[in-house]
Amino acid sequence: MRRTSFDTRLIQILGAMGALAIMVGLAAIGVNRYLVRTQDSLVQESLPAIALTSRIDASTQLVGSLASTFVQAGSREDVEKTAAALERAVVSIEDGVRALVAMTPEPAAHPPQSQARDIVARMTVNAQEELALADRIAARAAEVAQDGVLLEDLIEAETDLARLRITAGIADLYAAPDAAPRPALDALADRYFFAFERLTELARMVDAVRLQFQQVPAMATRQDVDAAHDTLAAGLDLALRRVGFLSSPLVTQEAASLLNRQQAAIGPGGLTELSHDRIVLQASIAQDGVRLQNVIADLSDRARQARDAVQADGLARIAAAKQRSSVMLFGLLLVVAVAVTTAALLTLYARKKVIGRLGNLSRRIIAVAGGTSGEPIPISGHDEIGRMEKALNILRRRASDALRLRDSLEEAVIARTGDVVREMQASDKARAEAEAANRSKTEFLARMSHEIRTPLNGIIGMLDLLETEVQDSDRKARTRTALNSARDLLDITNDVLNFASNEDRTNRDNPVHFRLRELVGQMGHQLQSLAAQKGLDAVVDLSETAPPALFGDVVKIRQIVGNLMSNAVKYTRSGTVMLLVEHAIDDRSGQPVLSFVVADTGIGMSPEAIAHAFDAYARADSAKRAGIEGLGLGLAISRSLTEALGGVLSVESQAGVGSRFTLTVPLEIGDPALAAQEEERALQADLSREVLVIDDHAVNLMVARGYLERLGCRVSEAETGTAGLKLSRERHFDLALIDLDLPDMRGEEVAAQMAQDGAVPILVALTAHLIDDTPENRERLGFSRILAKPISPRALAEVLGAGGPATLPPENAMVLDSLRADIADLGMQATAQIVQAFRDDLPHAIDTLLSTPAEARPKAAHKLKGAASNFRLDQLCAALARVEKAGADADAAVMEDVERLAIEAMRILETAAAQAGLQTAPGSTK
Repeated sequence: MRRTSFDTRLIQILGAMGALAIMVGLAAIGVNRYLVRTQDSLVQESLPAIALTSRIDASTQLVGSLASTFVQAGSREDVEKTAAALERAVVSIEDGVRALVAMTPEPAAHPPQSQARDIVARMTVNAQEELALADRIAARAAEVAQDGVLLEDLIEAETDLARLRITAGIADLYAAPDAAPRPALDALADRYFFAFERLTELARMVDAVRLQFQQVPAMATRQDVDAAHDTLAAGLDLALRRVGFLSSPLVTQEAASLLNRQQAAIGPGGLTELSHDRIVLQASIAQDGVRLQNVIADLSDRARQARDAVQADGLARIAAAKQRSSVMLFGLLLVVAVAVTTAALLTLYARKKVIGRLGNLSRRIIAVAGGTSGEPIPISGHDEIGRMEKALNILRRRASDALRLRDSLEEAVIARTGDVVREMQASDKARAEAEAANRSKTEFLARMSHEIRTPLNGIIGMLDLLETEVQDSDRKARTRTALNSARDLLDITNDVLNFASNEDRTNRDNPVHFRLRELVGQMGHQLQSLAAQKGLDAVVDLSETAPPALFGDVVKIRQIVGNLMSNAVKYTRSGTVMLLVEHAIDDRSGQPVLSFVVADTGIGMSPEAIAHAFDAYARADSAKRAGIEGLGLGLAISRSLTEALGGVLSVESQAGVGSRFTLTVPLEIGDPALAAQEEERALQADLSREVLVIDDHAVNLMVARGYLERLGCRVSEAETGTAGLKLSRERHFDLALIDLDLPDMRGEEVAAQMAQDGAVPILVALTAHLIDDTPENRERLGFSRILAKPISPRALAEVLGAGGPATLPPENAMVLDSLRADIADLGMQATAQIVQAFRDDLPHAIDTLLSTPAEARPKAAHKLKGAASNFRLDQLCAALARVEKAGADADAAVMEDVERLAIEAMRILETAAAQAGLQTAPGSTK
């Protein structure tokens, strides 16, 4: 009989357990599918009934609102629109009721029809007739109103004539004072006064009749119309009796005609009868509206009854489904119980036939490994485990043989030890050779860094001189960007030199205060310049909420972002490259975190290329096929610099779409007053000093001459130490600038000879090496000062004694320069908005500073000082610094000084903005 092998038995056990799991899973899927389908069926049958009921309820409410608008319709178009909408709502209700009845378990064969449409049609006809009556009433009312106006005019003229006659009679009495007045007065009273009184009464009656006629069209009940008819009839009858008191027969005839026309207005077909008919039509429309709502309510009740029947049927089906699902769940539980029992039996079998045997085997293996041979292990089967037991017995036997051989190996070990000692000596020799090679490499790097600094000195100096000579703001901005890039390159070179000198393989942190807008503006110029060479669109965006000044290693940030921008342009043939600077606050430290995002629409990278993007000498296949130059070191260097900054450099890319690199770096809030300016402004002075410059590099001589002549000095040059000593002995010099690396002799030797001769009072060393200007180094080299290349014009001015405050430009010029630099970096519109925001906020900030409690003044002063320093308002910043330093002890004089300087700063800023061409709204200084 063929025996079952170990692997077959294990596969059978696992297969049986897998089959049980599949069986349970299929049963569960079947039960779940049945429950889901039953639930979906019930939902699909119930939802239409609910939707129809909701639609019928909405249409019922619409019918109620539309029925009331028939009476309010102002035109035939309104009536037709209302009737059409009402008919659509009625049709919707009737169709919905039929559909709901059809959904019931026992639908009616022929649902009864309602009279809703007939009512709507009758209401439409009555509304049209009511509008026609309204038009006729308006026309008759206009005619009656016109007759009333004519009648009032006639009576008013007759009344004025009667008044005139009375006045004339009284005047005649005064004209004949000797005549007896009594007969004349009686005649005047009997004839004119009585007529005047009747005419006055007639005027009041006519006016009352006219007003009553005006009210008739607006009356809403038949009782009001009947009362108005009686009032008008009585008034017109009395007016006709008073017409005889008019003096002129023609006027009497015309007035009687007008009154008769007004009497016709209350007769058959007149205004009152038309108003009566209109009220009847309105009442009929209202009654039809009530009937319509009753019919619709009946339809709505039938719809709810049908819905209730559908829901009752659904509930019954749900109950039946629940009963069936309970039976199915019980069956599923039985299947699970059977599966669990079978799995337990299989587990017991596996423990006995597999796990137990393996456990015994593992214990014997551990014993053999520990050096305990023991008795041979019995063979428990003829499968793989049995073969392992046989192999273990063989291993046990061989272990015993190995113990016997151990003693013989000791002699061999002693002999081998001598060989190892000789190999170690050879290794020491190789290490010494490697250290010598490393020192050679270090010396080479130091030499190269030193040689690089020499042409950089010329580049920085020439750009610095060129900046002061260029007048065009755009060219000045480009020159300033190139100058800052050259200075950054110098800082990188210094790092390389330190690395080569100290063997320090960690990136040194060199944080400084810097202005974020200036940094972004310079990088934006760099990006635009790179993009313009390939015809790409360049986009630069700075978050408005970013702080103006920050504290961090700006050189490393500029180097990383520069690498990213260079790669973005390099790998983009067409489209756009973007630099986005975003800002956030770290919840734990409360300090700002900046994200520099460089995005492009270039060739992109595959997921495999992204995984190796930051490896040294790793380049994507697409870049190699495209013929893009580069060794693949930029991103590796950027990752190293990012780690030194404590930041994160991430990438998102898709082949054929583009890439997006994000540098996220934590920084600190900087002090704008201490922020390093983007350029070192040359001082203008007329010092009239004689200066000797000794340097073997023509460019260095040219740079030094340019700086010194700008300071008003007369310059003599020498390319060797010997020539310099000769000039110093022939002429008098106030200052000598001596390069330490001259071709014929060391600079220290030249300085020692000049000091011995006493020809030059001030000796200054120029060096491209990193030598600190400390008293120890000055004494060791024999110089008064040590200046590093590239030469700083400010350091030269300080050495010559021209670096005091008197040589600085006036504050308004500095403010104007600051605004022009902002315009070059950010544009005219953005700079104008920034200036306007500061002008609007300054009065409020000063008021807050003056009114805030003493202990809170330093914080308010520091905040305002940071904003003012953006515009180089140095006097105001100095006063605010005094407040910040004094804190709660700041006296009234200091606060008055701040208020005065704030007004002066506002004036200076407005003047500078006007000179720079900025369009801003007028401000106030309160």
